Amino acid sequence: MTDRLLEWLSFRRAGRISDIPIDLADAKTVRRTVDNLATLGHVEPLQDANWKIAPPVLAALPQQPGGPATAVLCGARTPGVLSSLAAACAGGGIQLVTETTAAARPAIVRVTAGSVSELAAVASAADIPFQHDAALTLLACTPTIRHWPRTRCPMVGGRVEIVRRFSRSQIGWVVSTLAEASAARSGFFRIKRDWDWVSLLKTGVSECAYIDDRAGRLAAAAKLRAASWTAGSGTFDLPRRLFPPTPIARALALCTGSLPQYNAATGRISFAGVPPQILRLTLAITGLRLV
Repeated sequence: MTDRLLEWLSFRRAGRISDIPIDLADAKTVRRTVDNLATLGHVEPLQDANWKIAPPVLAALPQQPGGPATAVLCGARTPGVLSSLAAACAGGGIQLVTETTAAARPAIVRVTAGSVSELAAVASAADIPFQHDAALTLLACTPTIRHWPRTRCPMVGGRVEIVRRFSRSQIGWVVSTLAEASAARSGFFRIKRDWDWVSLLKTGVSECAYIDDRAGRLAAAAKLRAASWTAGSGTFDLPRRLFPPTPIARALALCTGSLPQYNAATGRISFAGVPPQILRLTLAITGLRLV
């Protein structure tokens, strides 16, 4: 089903989430599905529940010493793109594997070769851009949470319906008030007005800014020892409530080409195959520390 959705999005190119046909995605999970496609590098999320398809690219995964060179196909996925890639791999004697995943996730199109130069040659033959070391390149272009884009704004005033504060100690939302938010010297708040929700970061009593919700939660959790990493498997693990913004999550997913796993029992998210250099960059960008 998600493969059909990805093909539809590829031909549509851009639109609103509400425009996605219900026979391609369950209306109750369509936002999560589009978010997963964004994490995998297939679509770019835009403001006001809009999206646009990303151009097709062959993204190289981190290479293990002495191991093969591997890349995954990201972006738009049409029959023409798949046919071109298959022909290029066949012509160069390069392995092309389509890995079926869960029903709500698209198949992984994986290319494996003896060297990065062979991957680049296949991409060129297929007329698909090639991205060397995609995870590292993406993180190198990503601002730290401390400098994450934000828009200065006045404090919300008047009548509001709900006010929540992100608790650093509980790593979750707690009930708050507009008076508390107004008086706070720092903190991250979600406020429901009559017509919308706003994510508001306080960096001073009179200093407020709108910010991406995921970035705001990480800002509130700065220097918190909440992440873990297992050297053998390269598993990077963090609380679900601290799921990073799309560029960071995408870089972590591009260590394997797969979405992270969620453990409902522990409430934590795990990204696999994260090498030490990607771990160091991720910690530096997010501001989190290892337990």
